Amino acid sequence: MRVIALVAALVLSTSVCAALPGVVELRTTPEALTDTRLAQLLDARVRTAEVVALGETVHGSSGLLRAQTRLIRYLVEQHGFRLIVWENPALRSLELAQWVASCTQVKSAPPIDVLYMPTPSDLPLFEWICDFNRANASNPIVFRGLDIWDRPWEHYSRIRALGAQVAIDPSLLKRVAWCPDHGATSWPEVSTSFLGGHYEACRAALAAVLDAARRTAAEKRESDRPAADDAFELALSASTLLGWLGFHFHSRSDDVLSWNARDEAQGRNLMLIMEKHDAKRAIVSAHTSHVSHNRSRADWWGFGDIKSGIHFFEAMTRKTVFNIALTAYEASGAQGEWSLPTARNSLDKKLHDAGHVFSFFTSDAAFLSEHPKWWIQNQNYPGPYESGVELVPRDQFDAFFFFDRSHLDKALPARPVWEP
Repeated sequence: MRVIALVAALVLSTSVCAALPGVVELRTTPEALTDTRLAQLLDARVRTAEVVALGETVHGSSGLLRAQTRLIRYLVEQHGFRLIVWENPALRSLELAQWVASCTQVKSAPPIDVLYMPTPSDLPLFEWICDFNRANASNPIVFRGLDIWDRPWEHYSRIRALGAQVAIDPSLLKRVAWCPDHGATSWPEVSTSFLGGHYEACRAALAAVLDAARRTAAEKRESDRPAADDAFELALSASTLLGWLGFHFHSRSDDVLSWNARDEAQGRNLMLIMEKHDAKRAIVSAHTSHVSHNRSRADWWGFGDIKSGIHFFEAMTRKTVFNIALTAYEASGAQGEWSLPTARNSLDKKLHDAGHVFSFFTSDAAFLSEHPKWWIQNQNYPGPYESGVELVPRDQFDAFFFFDRSHLDKALPARPVWEP
């Protein structure tokens, strides 16, 4: 019996004995993490950050979403963040943004299908946000999306209407009328193939409208706040269209330029949203590919060294960003079940093999010195990128939360992502 007891004790203590240097095993659930524990892990790191960016390596994965919810609550309640910016389109997100704003008066069911690929694990965050806003009506949370996958004709319509309202030079607005699909009113009328000269002329016109709208917003901020808000919305529409058109124009010939057009728009939209709300700080939630620092090359999905929205935001604003990657060894989400990583220098496999279950570490953790580069979960699939994306951790992320297992609980009814 003593031998059996000794073996059992040895098995139960394996994760403790094998803990990697620099890794904190949390030994609880995300929901049960106390403010005191999170303060020990994060306070010194987020205290001076102007943006805290949370990156999920898999969309719609329950464990990652539960950790995200707990982190957002902590940042709002303990660090005073009030602006939450999501990987969701600028216009489509307005429905959820208006619902969040209405929570100061009444609580109703959130329009969760506004999100990309929603799951039941998304609901607790928005239910908490609504409760928080009811209790803090004078200082509520504000929500908005920064992505580009809107209906382009709705942005053209807003440019015409808002441009006239805030007295943008009519000659600038007239130039936008030459943009591809300017007159479309539905997806069958939209073509994503257009000539280079046509695209460049449109790009210049939209950039001019964006700059004029941003200047107008700054001028009117003190004297006419509603007009300033309209000008910011005009700038957001021009910015989002620049990303949408750039993505489709370059997708025929250059994946890096295509994805970078989307992420540059994300970074620019984040800047505009913060300016509109006069927010000194913001929380951003998106896929890890959209929130990485990109201080060295990484080959995302085999597309190449695409840059993130946060990378572009940092370059545009010089604001300080602290980013956290939420990752897992065995993972599934709204886009499927992903393969187990196999590479010798897989970050997720290393943590799994050492017995970690739910843990935290920073990019200077001692165990990371074992390899110059590590693979990290990236919605992996069998083949050359089965282990995810290979990168230098400290060049991409400041900290990590790891799950041994994080799976989809259930997919909820969803709206189309690419052509809503």
